Amino acid sequence: MEKQIEVEIRGKIFNEEFDGILEKFKRETKFIEEKDRLTFIYFREGRGINNLNEVRGDPVDLKVRITNKKAEIAMKYGRWGAIESRKEFLFPIETEKFGQAVEFLKCLNWKKGVLMDTKTFVFDYKGIEFAIVKSGDFCYFEAEKLVDQEDEAPAVIEELKKICEEMELKIFKEEEFISMMENINERKDRLFDMDRDNFEKIKERFSDFF
Repeated sequence: MEKQIEVEIRGKIFNEEFDGILEKFKRETKFIEEKDRLTFIYFREGRGINNLNEVRGDPVDLKVRITNKKAEIAMKYGRWGAIESRKEFLFPIETEKFGQAVEFLKCLNWKKGVLMDTKTFVFDYKGIEFAIVKSGDFCYFEAEKLVDQEDEAPAVIEELKKICEEMELKIFKEEEFISMMENINERKDRLFDMDRDNFEKIKERFSDFF
């Protein structure tokens, strides 16, 4: 059975630091890949997009996304934050069926959320996957490792913290992470409501991803 629990730490990267940190990773770690990704991040009906404390009470983090022209339905299960360990489920779908997947979720009453377009650079350092991420004016990093059992998470979190310190990366305080996510969600041009919006128009707007 594949490892299902993703242990992850996130941290802030200031815009002016992004290029320097990226170059440092290229020099000192193993480059894995570059990802161009568009994600439909869903919020359950009745939960406010701008009230993340309310959203965090829902363990279901449901997404439909396309990465380097490959599409999938993704779900993480568990409480999320700057430091987290959650089950992750990934279901590849045909890229041509992306719109059908969005319609399928609409029929299940998953209709609203936030579009997030990202450029990500992925590296491996001492067995830890680092993602250096940019979305518009927002930049951050993710450090993650997969484990088999939930009870492995605390030790892995400490390992991730130690490696982040070694790489001179600043981990988000919880309130800093929530603030960034709220700012991302305030971009009105990235909100979607499939009762109102047309997928084909969204696809046309983000055609580079498809």
